Amino acid sequence: MIQLAKNIIPAKEIIDKLKEYQDQIDSLATFQLRSDKAKNVFSTRNRIGNKVFDAVKVKLTEMCSGARRCVYCEDSVADEVEHIHPKDLYPNLCFHWDNYVYACGNCNGPKNNKFAIFRKDNGNFHNVNPQGKMKATEPLEGNDALINPRIEDPLDFCILDLSSTFKFVVVAKGGTDDAFKADYTYNEVLRLNDREFLRKARENAYTNYKSRLGYYTTKKVEGVAQDKLDNLVLNLKQEAHPTVWKEMQRYHSKGILKSIDKDLDDLFIKSPEALNW
Repeated sequence: MIQLAKNIIPAKEIIDKLKEYQDQIDSLATFQLRSDKAKNVFSTRNRIGNKVFDAVKVKLTEMCSGARRCVYCEDSVADEVEHIHPKDLYPNLCFHWDNYVYACGNCNGPKNNKFAIFRKDNGNFHNVNPQGKMKATEPLEGNDALINPRIEDPLDFCILDLSSTFKFVVVAKGGTDDAFKADYTYNEVLRLNDREFLRKARENAYTNYKSRLGYYTTKKVEGVAQDKLDNLVLNLKQEAHPTVWKEMQRYHSKGILKSIDKDLDDLFIKSPEALNW
């Protein structure tokens, strides 16, 4: 999971229409009415043929890596408009563009209404999602305990182990809010470490990225035309699991890649422009 581009925004008429949808929810008197309305009305709007959500999905696709990969797992095809803040719990954000990402059903389904905060009154970690089939209740005030890739860089909280496990390792000191936030996001909600097929896919992506960089470097040395090199770069950028590529770059920049993969480190030395891809 990487931070998403901030400069991708639907046209003004789409944002205005989303606000119109949101106003219908915000005008209701109680939280329960707003929550029920958000849950019901979103499904009627988020349909193929709805001009607003067709446009929303185009912009969300631009944020995705590769061939419309899920923002969370970066592996499956993104096919669901996902609310970072669950619409049942935060009906005031049901139709807010900034609350959307494109996700796959394998991530969006289990995430569902899972959400947590650090309470404003005492700073404690607090699950705000309803339990079982209970109706949503209005959340307490507090800071989000789920990493939001629309406004935060997930790689500030974890590092991907490229040396062996290809699992995400929390970098924050244990017991801190950042450590709780990383563990809650990566392990409890999204389960990016314990889904074995994702771990294996990240390991395979490492080999693919390395091969693509090696091929690019070879062709550059051979003097291949720039337009052909640019196409190789574009193909690399469209690979799944962009987190793997970002971590390859970070490992090199921090001087630790050479100790685990000298051949890859040498490729970055020969093609330093790759650090900006």
